[in-house]
Amino acid sequence: MGAVPILAATPWPADPEQDRLLRRTWTAKWISAPGAPPNDYGVSHFRRTLDLATRPERFVVNVSADNRYQLFVNGKRAAWGPARGDLFHWRYETVDVARYLVAGKNVLAALVWNFGELAPEAQISNQTGFLLQGDTEAERAADTGTNWKSLRSLAYSPIEFTSAQMHGYFVAGPGDRVNGSEHPWGWEAGDFDDSHWPAAAAVSVAAGREASDPHTRWMLVPRTIPAMEERPERLQNVRRASGVPQPEGFPARPEPLHIPAGTHAVLLLDQTYLTTAFPELTVSGGKDAVVRLRYAEALFQPASPGSRALEKGNRDQVEGKTFIGNYDEFLADGGRGRTFRPLWWRTYRYLELDIETKQEPLTVEDLHATYVGFPFPRRA
Repeated sequence: MGAVPILAATPWPADPEQDRLLRRTWTAKWISAPGAPPNDYGVSHFRRTLDLATRPERFVVNVSADNRYQLFVNGKRAAWGPARGDLFHWRYETVDVARYLVAGKNVLAALVWNFGELAPEAQISNQTGFLLQGDTEAERAADTGTNWKSLRSLAYSPIEFTSAQMHGYFVAGPGDRVNGSEHPWGWEAGDFDDSHWPAAAAVSVAAGREASDPHTRWMLVPRTIPAMEERPERLQNVRRASGVPQPEGFPARPEPLHIPAGTHAVLLLDQTYLTTAFPELTVSGGKDAVVRLRYAEALFQPASPGSRALEKGNRDQVEGKTFIGNYDEFLADGGRGRTFRPLWWRTYRYLELDIETKQEPLTVEDLHATYVGFPFPRRA
């Protein structure tokens, strides 16, 4: 999808509505999943059903989270953030989601996570929380509170990766291990049954930075940078393969890749340039298969005699070199069309796809990515 339109992308308080939010306690509340530890690693799902008589021309919401969130409207990813700040300047995004709405039943859904003690070095946190407020009375039914439903995820667990493992400085946060058997597939869509989900727990009031004596540590200010640029991206070729024959079209084209049962296949994929992107892997079948995605800027050549240092050498060369990099892991549940996407973007030129199947074959339906980065238009 293209860049999400951010309305509050100018220094505050330039807009009268933003000035109002800065100086008052909000009607929405910060919420969390019941029983979720406030400061530990954790991932939670949130849902709110709205019935609209007609499709609105405008439906603006102000949204934030600690640490991070992704907002979906009727199954479509509509925004993600927040822009990084500190507790004295906690950012929120202002987004018009009207284009995703329909007359009748609509669902706002959010994926929220806290990396806990494994958070990236630059990540500041108070405690896990999610916040969404409708901009005017017309959108007030969207406000977060106990009218939202929530579910603490049992599918996610962190993969710690250290500087020692990287053989260099590493402070980018953990990888994601997702157990497909525990994931509530389709949770963000309108037809998902959330009747068994508990009500969200209210964490605290929400207030703008200039509000008078608010009882909250998150001092909210609007986002001051534009939304990140997003564009589709595909890995270009397979540099080496073991366990399966060398694919012909994959991954440059969306062609299925079949991995037989009882197979350990490893494919080294080359983007041909360094990128920052969300990889998206879709698989079918292969119950209990372990799929690992590893990321690297280059491969390492063996250490020189008498030296303990590893060197990358020519980045284009892979022969005789070792792959060292952080990774994500997906445990297949055997269902069809299961898509894994990490919580946070990854940096890589090379992506190693490591698949170990058990009793069932697995089909990689597709592997592509969404590039993200600050939008720098070339003017000259």
